[in-house]
Amino acid sequence: MSRASMVAAMPGRGALFGIGRYSDRGERVDLEIGWPEFDRDVAWAKRVLATWGVGAGDHVLLTVPNFEGPWASPVIRALRDLSTVHSNAEPYGWDARRSSTFLRLMPIRAILGMSPETATALLEQGAGGLLTEVPLIWARPAAIAPLRAAGLAPAVFAMVGPAVALECPQRAGAHLDPDEWRLDDGPHGATLRTVGDRVHVASGVPVAGTIEAAQCACGLPGQRLKVDLN
Repeated sequence: MSRASMVAAMPGRGALFGIGRYSDRGERVDLEIGWPEFDRDVAWAKRVLATWGVGAGDHVLLTVPNFEGPWASPVIRALRDLSTVHSNAEPYGWDARRSSTFLRLMPIRAILGMSPETATALLEQGAGGLLTEVPLIWARPAAIAPLRAAGLAPAVFAMVGPAVALECPQRAGAHLDPDEWRLDDGPHGATLRTVGDRVHVASGVPVAGTIEAAQCACGLPGQRLKVDLN
């Protein structure tokens, strides 16, 4: 199992939920995740999902590989706790037909982690009309532009250093849990640091985007990151 894979919990819960890696100024940094912070991340994901009205019985298409678990697993656990129904597809162009099949056969309420490869392939297959029926498309930053060009309204799902940032229905910047993370403006742009009691402490991690500090109309507290979409 690679270091970026999630570590299975031993009976009684071990000290760590999982291990991942992220890039900080060209250096690969190991990211350890404790169970207490994972539980808090799940609770935060539920708050963001509540702004979308996602709940029991809703069908969600998951397009995130295992090695992205440090960022996606809290959202997936939140979806499971909310009793949603899941289907899975790979975030690569060669598996886009599976995504389009689910879109045709199932009343998909949300998509988690749409990649630019999948977005491009689905649009080339003529599945744009199917995507218009999906209220929540959480897409990676590089997938936002082609989806918007096709007349869709995706929301940002971004892995920001060790943190995950999620847009609400306002689509006015991606939310981070203010009890866990802080964005700062520096001479070379925005950076991220840890403020919660986490096993892994990050400081000054560069992030691609600008900070929005004004209160969001959705009611969630804290800063938002307007992610660079280039």
